[in-house]
Amino acid sequence: MDKSRLSELDPLLICFALFVLMLVVLFLGNRMRKRFWHAEEGDTRGGVNSLLGALFGLWGFMLAFTFSQSGTRFENVRSMIVDEANILRNAIIKTDFFPDSVRNIYRTELRKYLEERISYYEDAENESVFRKNREELTSTATSLWKLTVETSKKTELSSAAAGMATTLANLFDIGIKREALLGSGIPAPISLMLITLALAICLVGGFTTPTIKRKEWIVIAVFALLASSILYITMDLAMPMTGFIKPDTGQTTIVNLRKLF
Repeated sequence: MDKSRLSELDPLLICFALFVLMLVVLFLGNRMRKRFWHAEEGDTRGGVNSLLGALFGLWGFMLAFTFSQSGTRFENVRSMIVDEANILRNAIIKTDFFPDSVRNIYRTELRKYLEERISYYEDAENESVFRKNREELTSTATSLWKLTVETSKKTELSSAAAGMATTLANLFDIGIKREALLGSGIPAPISLMLITLALAICLVGGFTTPTIKRKEWIVIAVFALLASSILYITMDLAMPMTGFIKPDTGQTTIVNLRKLF
């Protein structure tokens, strides 16, 4: 799966770095206030505080929208895996319509396809193994299609071969859709915008706070931790193949197909 450089990084590492940077930027913003904001100028109650509220609202809106999109993508992936399992099951069952000589070849190739499909999901974090597995899946799919074409030329098996061709076409189509969906993720500009807004909020917040005492630091640290955690979950949901949260329920339906053999 082709990814941007940002999506290649571990979301946990990104969000931990964001947590630390939020505290550092807020501290720097407070130091800037003490250096450039004179006491006789009074406290900020107008435009700057309004800007801080607007930044909070904008960041919250973008985060809510991105979280919703990530959650929807995760559910779509899980649903698509279940659909793929159902189509693959139909293909395995339809082998019973062929004579034993053809049926055995079909079942051998379909079992190979099943194992490669399971490995496709389990080895997604290893890029070299994943790419090799994709090539094997393509090779097996080609073999299945060639077998179906050859079988369709036999008059007595043409009807069964036509049904198998339709099922295999659906199986290959959903495989392409699954890979496209899994490779989408959160667009890098949106992730960068969320990170930038979070840091901007901390900078403005630190600049508009006269003094930050220990109690204030506790509240700030809790906010930074929660903000980083929510962003981590949002980014992780958009990576169902390699993230911590995985559509295991859908994948189980694929693994259970082994019982058909």
